Amino acid sequence: LMWAIYILNWELNFGKYHYIIKQTLTAVAIRALIEFFPTAGPAMNPMLATAWDVFGVSQTDFPAENIHYFVYWVAPCLAGILAAVTYAIYDGDKVFGVSMPIGPLKPKKTIKKD
Repeated sequence: LMWAIYILNWELNFGKYHYIIKQTLTAVAIRALIEFFPTAGPAMNPMLATAWDVFGVSQTDFPAENIHYFVYWVAPCLAGILAAVTYAIYDGDKVFGVSMPIGPLKPKKTIKKD
């Protein structure tokens, strides 16, 4: 789904009718993912993934497998923290108020004053 959204939004240009074609193709991509992967759907949001499992495909109240909670709740939270730390190292910023021991990897731009 992320690839479809990236390609449709930033790589392809449909000219005058870009918006309506982009929206239609994104809806088709989402529907195709739902049909091809009916167990979890194309949910990238943990709440939507759990709701899909509870109300869409499951016969139980909540997902019985612990892997569901790891994939849709724990892993995205850890990935968000890892992304923040990675960017802080790249930019030379702080994470949770603590300066990183390495970084910045991105060269700082200096502004010349006349």
